[in-house]
Amino acid sequence: MRKNLWLNYELISGKGVSIPEIKTIYQSLLNEKERINDEIVDSIECNDYVRLSQLLANRSKIQTALLEVEALHEDELKNYVSTKERVSYVLTNAAESLESKGEDVLLNVIKSLEKMNQSTHSLVTKSLDFSSKAFSKGNQLNHKAGKFLVKNTAKGLSKLSDAINKKS
Repeated sequence: MRKNLWLNYELISGKGVSIPEIKTIYQSLLNEKERINDEIVDSIECNDYVRLSQLLANRSKIQTALLEVEALHEDELKNYVSTKERVSYVLTNAAESLESKGEDVLLNVIKSLEKMNQSTHSLVTKSLDFSSKAFSKGNQLNHKAGKFLVKNTAKGLSKLSDAINKKS
């Protein structure tokens, strides 16, 4: 029974409503007050005093509701920052920081890319030189091996020819 009474008291006092909901309600009340203020100006310009009287009564009710919400949840309304607002704040700060330091960062990136390009060029040149030397050495060895084989084959054929000539 006490629990039910306490829950009813929280709902009546507004303490059982979540902070985002309270903030939404508060914002909608502020928007409604702004809208009514605009309509009050319009009704004065049109000399519509009946409508002006109704609008003033409505504005008074909204101001009372705003004061009630502020009285009950003043600390929460001031201290509560939604996740969306925090993300927005962080992104805004990051954008401002990048904007101010963007050119410096861009210059550093360009310098780094140039150094990487020079290093890559140097490595490619060294690997091409090494490959060229390896192919050249391979060609020389192949030429020497071919020359050796031809020379030994010629000697062997010459000896075979001499042996055949001696037997005949």
